[in-house]
Amino acid sequence: MQLLPYAILDMDGTLLDSSGMWDVVSEQVLAPWGKVCTSREREDTMTMTVDGTAAYYVQHFSLPIPPEQMAASIREHARRAYATLARVKPGVPQALDAMRARGVTLCVASGTEKPLVDAALEQFGILDRFAFTLDCVTPRGKEEPEVYLRAAERFGAKPAQIMVFEDSPTAVATARKAGFYTVGVLDSYIRPHWEQVRASADAVLDSWTEWTRQLD
Repeated sequence: MQLLPYAILDMDGTLLDSSGMWDVVSEQVLAPWGKVCTSREREDTMTMTVDGTAAYYVQHFSLPIPPEQMAASIREHARRAYATLARVKPGVPQALDAMRARGVTLCVASGTEKPLVDAALEQFGILDRFAFTLDCVTPRGKEEPEVYLRAAERFGAKPAQIMVFEDSPTAVATARKAGFYTVGVLDSYIRPHWEQVRASADAVLDSWTEWTRQLD
C-alpha cells in the first residue's frame, strides 16, 4: 500500500478492541432506570460524543435527570472500562512504528473525549506515537467531518494528503465525503456492517499485523 504523508486514526474499534465495552458502560448507566439499549440504539450513538450520547439517553428513554448528570455517569464508567475491559489490537504498535518510520505523521481523532483518549493511549503505551489527539466537539460526533477537518488544519495539509483509519461505516462515509483517503478497519463489533465499510472505503484493513507486512 502506498502511504500518504499524514494519518488520522480513530481509537475505539480501530486502535483498541474497546467498542464492545461501551455496551457494558451503557448497561451500567441505564440500569438504575431499568433501561437497556437495543442494537439499533447502540448504533445510533456509536459515533456520538459523550454529551451527545447522554442527551440521547435522557430524551430517548425519558429519564428524570439532566443530560449533564448522565454525561458524568458515562465518563465515570468509561474510565473504569478502559482500565479493565479494553485492549490494544494485535499489531497496532508495530503498525504505528512502521508508518512513522516511513515518514507518516500520526494523530488520533476520536468521538471519545480527549482526557479519556489520552489516558487510554498512555495506559497502553502508545500515546507517544501521535503528534496530537483530538476529540469531536459537536454532539453528533463523526456524523459530521469537523474533527477530521481540524486535524487537517493542525497538520497543515489538505484532506487528499491524509489517510483516515476508521471502523465505523458512518465515520468512513463522512471522512470520504470530506475528501480524505479512507481505510476501513475490521472490528468484531461492526462485522455485521463490514460489507458496508468495504463498499465505501478506499481501502480496507482486516488485520494490523497483515497490513504492516504489506508495507515491507
